[in-house]
Amino acid sequence: MSLTTRYMGLSLRNPVVVSSSGITQSVEGVARCEESGAGAVVLKSVFEEEMRARTREALAGSIFPTDFPEGRDYVERYSHEEAFGRYLRLVRGAKEAVSIPVIGSVHCVSAEGWTDYAGRLQEVGADALELNVFVLPTDPDRDPRTYEDLYFRIAESVRKNVSIPIALKIGSYFSGLASTAVDLSRSVDALVLFNRYYRLDIDPENLRVVPAEPFSDAGESLLPLRWVSLLAGRVECDLAANTGIHDGVDVVKQLLAGATVVQLCSALYRRGSIRYLRTMLEDVAAWMKGKGFRSVDEFRGKLAQAASDDPAAHERVQFVLQTADRALS
Repeated sequence: MSLTTRYMGLSLRNPVVVSSSGITQSVEGVARCEESGAGAVVLKSVFEEEMRARTREALAGSIFPTDFPEGRDYVERYSHEEAFGRYLRLVRGAKEAVSIPVIGSVHCVSAEGWTDYAGRLQEVGADALELNVFVLPTDPDRDPRTYEDLYFRIAESVRKNVSIPIALKIGSYFSGLASTAVDLSRSVDALVLFNRYYRLDIDPENLRVVPAEPFSDAGESLLPLRWVSLLAGRVECDLAANTGIHDGVDVVKQLLAGATVVQLCSALYRRGSIRYLRTMLEDVAAWMKGKGFRSVDEFRGKLAQAASDDPAAHERVQFVLQTADRALS
């Protein structure tokens, strides 16, 4: 049996990719991912908002006169270079340490300024680039098309300056997700479904908003599963399933739906070990053996809507409530 696959034109020994996270923020972490069997890694994102925050701090604490444009520009360039320089060293070090594909990640909230940075990531050896677009459409006064246009502008501005493959990590909040995904697929080499937004909770005892649990649970895999199955065979690029993938069965489901690869990290945090990757891969191989599949390509997309005899089954939203014989008390 073979678990090998191709993602964005890159050769992977298997379709399990460690996603952007604290696990991949160091060369040592990336090396442990390779040792544990990962097919590829996405490095922890460099955050546009974090770079802007550091620029504001640098301007506030600068000994240079920033009231003049020249002084302000100097401080801004210096703070950006310092933050991005560390990221470039991570990419270079990871490429020297491992043989699996290393995918750089840029966390974007605007289309400005990333063209040059993307080109430099390519120069230091990144095999591909994942553009993590993190814009939650919460403003009721803003035209929803402006949110969607941002994804296209970011992809187009980066594409002009790089030749390596580009993946676009998107959220599920679109006025027309299916049509937008198809249109975006013409501009990039892969779509990652989905970006997992910051989730809030409420502390009723202390009357305050607090962060919710940061790690996903297995139930969250059903949202990307549905959309992978609906889009597979219709988009013009690869699909990566992301969020809620916690065991080998979850991996198999996403591949059956049509995913090219799966991305995960919460499963490793919850298990407390990167080595859990090996267990997941062994479970996928055991399932393949039991079903008589010799390669991933033999079953990928078998249960996508485009290949289904019952396409309506992928879209039904109603459910049947089966009542128990006795009334609830």
